Amino acid sequence: MTTRNDEPHILLKGKLVSLGPLQKSEVPFLTRWYNDPITLLLGGDDLIPTSEARSEALWTKFIEEENDKRIFFTMYEKTSMRPIGMCNLRDINTLHGTGELGIIIGEAGDRGKGYGSETVSLLVDYGFTAFGLTNIWLDTLSANTAAIRAYEKAGFKEIGRRRGSHRIGTRVYDTVLMDCIPADFYALHESVIVNPYG
Repeated sequence: MTTRNDEPHILLKGKLVSLGPLQKSEVPFLTRWYNDPITLLLGGDDLIPTSEARSEALWTKFIEEENDKRIFFTMYEKTSMRPIGMCNLRDINTLHGTGELGIIIGEAGDRGKGYGSETVSLLVDYGFTAFGLTNIWLDTLSANTAAIRAYEKAGFKEIGRRRGSHRIGTRVYDTVLMDCIPADFYALHESVIVNPYG
């Protein structure tokens, strides 16, 4: 079976989203998302503009140098297959079984629809199954309560805080540290990773 050139390759499928490798053709989406103040603030990133040239150079480098320590995915809304965000597992250490999870939903209209929760579950399952990880961690801002709820649905638990570590205007927020282990995840979810051996 052949795939049309404009169809993304999909590795992970959920009910709402599909995840495929990040492609150079999606760099314009990333440039727009990472220049949107709300997207940056929700991701805990600094409000620093990124030019098209710098964004293209940065993301092209990530795509071309992808390896087994850093895996980036484009998130697609499953029905339309339009890009809605980006997620990743990075700093993967198979010796210790650890990795860090990151996610942004770039399209404002796609937030609050369950896409983030499902993406986190797919990515965690992938990390535990494909890489044999035993601990996946992340950080998020205390103000981003929707993200914290999504992470908790996937089995993440708060393990600490960096108090007053992020300033937005005149307000200061904590950075919430969370992690997930296989026992906590699989108590809530079944694996979606296909095992051809049964």
